[in-house]
Amino acid sequence: MFIRLQICLALAVHVLLAAGSQLFQRDNATASAFVTAGNGIFQLNGKYFRFYGTNAYWAHMTTDYDLDMTFHDIATIGFKVVRTWAFNDVCDKPQSGPYFQILKGGKATINEGADGLQRLDKLVAAADKYGIKLILTLTNNWNPERQMPSVAWNRREFSKELPRGYLQNDYGGIDAYVRNFHPGGTHDLFYTDRTIIEAFKNYVKAVVTRYSQHPAVMAWELGNDLRCSSTLKASNNCNPQTITRWAAEISKYIKELDHKHLVTAGDSGFYCLECPKLFAKTSTPKRPALEGPSFDGSYGIDTEDLVSIPSIDFGSLQISPEQIQLFPVLKKVKPATQAIGDGGKWIEVHSQTSILLKKPEALLSSGIVPKTNWKYFVPNDQSTFQPDGVPCHGVERFQVEYSITYWASGARFAPLIFLPALINFHPTFIAAINGNVDGVLQANWLQTGLTSHGTTNPIWDRRAKRQSAPLGNSPNNGYPSDPRYEGAATGQTAEQFASSAPPV
Repeated sequence: MFIRLQICLALAVHVLLAAGSQLFQRDNATASAFVTAGNGIFQLNGKYFRFYGTNAYWAHMTTDYDLDMTFHDIATIGFKVVRTWAFNDVCDKPQSGPYFQILKGGKATINEGADGLQRLDKLVAAADKYGIKLILTLTNNWNPERQMPSVAWNRREFSKELPRGYLQNDYGGIDAYVRNFHPGGTHDLFYTDRTIIEAFKNYVKAVVTRYSQHPAVMAWELGNDLRCSSTLKASNNCNPQTITRWAAEISKYIKELDHKHLVTAGDSGFYCLECPKLFAKTSTPKRPALEGPSFDGSYGIDTEDLVSIPSIDFGSLQISPEQIQLFPVLKKVKPATQAIGDGGKWIEVHSQTSILLKKPEALLSSGIVPKTNWKYFVPNDQSTFQPDGVPCHGVERFQVEYSITYWASGARFAPLIFLPALINFHPTFIAAINGNVDGVLQANWLQTGLTSHGTTNPIWDRRAKRQSAPLGNSPNNGYPSDPRYEGAATGQTAEQFASSAPPV
């Protein structure tokens, strides 16, 4: 059955691409234009802009040459968008490696030096050189507290103490602000306390105005995976309206500073179908298939209300089965099978949201951990690798490839002639392949051949000569990077994905 499915998918995609190539041409213009959003789609240089890309939260921790090589390699395989952290908060000046802001003693001090925001300048320049558009994330929901390591991330993969910046939750963020300004406070003070809000807006202004005229930036993301709680608990007062009000204020502020770039909230796409709305005029009707914490506001997010904010240009969602159970557990269904299927359903629901609200949606992070990478996986609220003896919950490699196929195909494919053959495989596949998600980003880019990690020492700039410096890899957070968005099932490239036709 799986082989038949591969054949059907391959034939369907090739038929679709033959037609799609006549309707849309891949945008080969230089990065002289800004990405816009309107009528439910992204546009670049007046053309429909559909993108596949990756995440590289760690990128600014490398040196100039490594940055150049990283974006060169990403561009070479046809990826068009990279999402990366535009923040790096610390409580003290680190012994090594870049940092952007010190949060200490109730104060916030921005570092604009060579080991500060100038590193972000280098990243933006490298992306621009290779025609890559950037989604710059301004803070993170997750930041488990730990003593600052003495070194920034390097070639060590296993140690009792992971180097600073190895994990995506080790760059400061919301909880770092709360711990600095209100020790012992709840996570959601970040959204309501005026001292914290003004400090965050001060940092936002420093970064946004720095690149407000730069075409390499596609969008500002308010924060990764916004929620009411994190490693710090939420108060009893936090609800979806709390975060929506905050997002409305911050996004409006960004638009006042920068009217050329898009803005997205950065939430994982959770719903609150029966919540009162501050901005949304219509809402997805609640039905039995949409039950559980992903749809009842339990996480403090109402993605429909967030997307409806006038200063929010597109919606966001994420898929990481190891981190969150999107739908209720199904009986007699293997966890890996449900995880892949749930991802398709998640895209289906967000496709309908895009149509309903007439704003595009982007899958900002998608990944599933294979068994071979389980030892590297660290949950969002933790700061160490899985200890010995913990059962492996990863999936097989072919399931990783199929999940990439399935979720990305859910974005905008409509091979209607093959639908009957696919119905028997999975009931949600029909809705997924008619999806309306215009951007798909892999969870993490794994860059090989790096010689520098967390240092701006000029000696590493000689790396081009391949002297005696040993080579290393970028951080492995458990989610493998793959130059094919679809895996084995279709063999389609990122460029073909980007040029495929919109829904019929």
